[in-house]
Amino acid sequence: MPTRTILIDDHRLFNDGLSLVLRESPDFIVVEQVYDSRLALDTCRRHAPELVLVDFSMPHLDGLAVVKQLQQLPGSCRIVIISMYAEKREIDQFRALNVAGYIAKTVTADRLLTLLRQVMHGQHVIETDSAPSPAAPAPTQPTYGLTKREIEILKRVKQGLTSEQIADELSLSFYTVQTHRKNISQKLPFSTKKQFYDFLTSLE
Repeated sequence: MPTRTILIDDHRLFNDGLSLVLRESPDFIVVEQVYDSRLALDTCRRHAPELVLVDFSMPHLDGLAVVKQLQQLPGSCRIVIISMYAEKREIDQFRALNVAGYIAKTVTADRLLTLLRQVMHGQHVIETDSAPSPAAPAPTQPTYGLTKREIEILKRVKQGLTSEQIADELSLSFYTVQTHRKNISQKLPFSTKKQFYDFLTSLE
């Protein structure tokens, strides 16, 4: 039976992308997505998941507060932190709470699935950096003809910003950003959303 999973992340783009990755695997079933951390406890109480993926940095209740709430629920579920942060202090905070894993958002989709399978087999995983070793440098990431501006916009899409927020941050009009996003969609050759997710996570 696939693992019943709940995703808790206020960045809709990442939350939805993560959901797509898990849905493509027969090992996991996403029973609910939570975009507001204040709803995490009630949602997990209603659905009794076996696995919960929690973002580290969220408004209202951060990852630490959410984990402490979930650990008060009856039954047992494995909790994994998904984070852009890889500082020892943050990792040690969650280790003290005995979470099942701490995984960087920079890992590839395939690596993420592998780590989550390990978690469900009782392992504790810490994966903070998906970069290759210096002895085997990674090949240059193809950019598929994207302009510097389009890459700037994609990086902000990765951060979960809306078109309005991107326009404000880059001093562009909303319509200009929308045009860039349309051009990006036309240039990228991906046939699956998983491929797009992997490309998005590769952007520094």
